[in-house]
Amino acid sequence: MKYAWIENDKVRDVAHSNPAEIYHPDVAALYTTQVPDDAVNGDGWVNGALVKPEPPAPPTPAPRQWTADNFRAGMTLAEKTKWDNNSAPEIITVKAELPKELVGATELLDFLVESGLISQATKTKILE
Repeated sequence: MKYAWIENDKVRDVAHSNPAEIYHPDVAALYTTQVPDDAVNGDGWVNGALVKPEPPAPPTPAPRQWTADNFRAGMTLAEKTKWDNNSAPEIITVKAELPKELVGATELLDFLVESGLISQATKTKILE
């Protein structure tokens, strides 16, 4: 067991050895509570029991970005040939608009489908 300085129902500090041996007597006097070995600074101390804080939620991943390479990877060979050769003004426009998140990418793919430059199946494959 270790000794801790408890303040406002929180572990303010944990002494990893006898507080009287490592602190000035005025400070050592604050380390009056025995705590379990796994206690760390910042843990809660409620009604004589150690309370571990909730772990923080994992960060939200950034939304996926569709790029020209993502678009090209889902195309058929014939569609890739048109794409690579910028064979239509619609392709040039779409390339200039990328990268995009889902809503924007879907709009650009719909534009290519409506223009007859890619198939609906290609759009579905790109969005997978």
